[in-house]
Amino acid sequence: MISRRQLLAAMATTPVVSMMGIGSAHALPTNDYKALVCVFLFGGNDGFNMLIPSDNSHYDEYATARPDIAIPQASLLPVSLNTGSDLTLGIHPSMPELQSLMNTGQMVPIANSGVLIEPSTKAGLEDGTHAMPPFLFSHNSQQAEWQRGWSGSTTTLGWAGRLMDVLSSESDTISPTFSLNGYAQLLNGTEHSTNLINASSLPQVNAIKNDQRRESFDQVMGLSPLTAFGREFDRVKGDSISIRDKLATAIESVPEEDHFPDISLSHQLHTVARLIKSSDQLGHQKQVYFVGLGGFDTHANQLEDHAILMSALSQSLAAFNQSMEASGLGDKVTTMTMSDFGRRLASNGTGTDHGWASNHLVMGGALNGGQLYGQWPSLILDGENDFNKGRMIPTTSVEQIGATVAKWMGVNSDSAMNYIFPNLAKFSLQDLGFLK
Repeated sequence: MISRRQLLAAMATTPVVSMMGIGSAHALPTNDYKALVCVFLFGGNDGFNMLIPSDNSHYDEYATARPDIAIPQASLLPVSLNTGSDLTLGIHPSMPELQSLMNTGQMVPIANSGVLIEPSTKAGLEDGTHAMPPFLFSHNSQQAEWQRGWSGSTTTLGWAGRLMDVLSSESDTISPTFSLNGYAQLLNGTEHSTNLINASSLPQVNAIKNDQRRESFDQVMGLSPLTAFGREFDRVKGDSISIRDKLATAIESVPEEDHFPDISLSHQLHTVARLIKSSDQLGHQKQVYFVGLGGFDTHANQLEDHAILMSALSQSLAAFNQSMEASGLGDKVTTMTMSDFGRRLASNGTGTDHGWASNHLVMGGALNGGQLYGQWPSLILDGENDFNKGRMIPTTSVEQIGATVAKWMGVNSDSAMNYIFPNLAKFSLQDLGFLK
């Protein structure tokens, strides 16, 4: 006989069923509520044109490596960050909102981070001593690697899904994982099905939107099918519609906010904000959200196109942070960026080709702000941090970033952390310290 989990798996691609959680009622959230919001920058964000050295010696190194696409030193927005050296940093001139967040301790950068199986050096990668992550520089593969959090494996689970396997349970009425940007491997776990939500509206079953049709539908649903499969199908269908109604009610209970700009990413984050503020109605103590912004595969016309993307990211994140702070939830919500990979330091003329390491951002009220995390690399082409042709070798792994967030979310045992990040034990520094 087909099991309930098998049926859910078989039907998970349908819009209504993909919103379904598993199980029955869950206790209301406590003061321990926390949410993680993951912002995926699809295409490979050029993190070294987002966070840029501003002191003369490091800027000269940067500008020498990429003369065709270097951001002018005088236009950098200065940020006050302790780097542990004479390095000073600025951010892209299109990001004044994020400059303010960094300078007030509500955002920190993580330098030179990316997918790794183990700590790796140029010499170790060249002689095979250190394992190379699979399919480097491939969009689909590296998007999956970032979300898998277990480089070198073939698991279809994601690290945030495994995180919620640990922190939540199969008793949730509605899954505590939400994607506002389609399918996300990041959220795949063994205990829950992800809620797939459109930023502008929840899917509806149009045939039962009016009262008469709904009454007829309910009468049909009250009939008992002759087979076990039919009965399970009807139950799943009914639960899916019920959960859709609960999510819609939760979102609609929170007024819209007019300070969110008319940008795709901002629309997604606006809906996330409304869901977070209504989390008590959903019975969640921990939640994970996935949103995304595309267009970062800047092989050409990078200076113009990347400026637009940086502005969209800056405005959207700042609007979301404003919403969380105004609601007193700033220290309960942490937002982090992800991307396929960085770009090569050397330009191809007007753009950049696929790289490896990049710089990433973490935002929220629970940060230990005012500091650069991770290790800033040498930006000398063919230098110690350049794998080849300007592809920077990460000095901080996805697992180290994720483990720091997981600890803040409430993971407090080595066995749980090893389940979420099986490669983590290979890294000596497992908590980067950017969260309180």
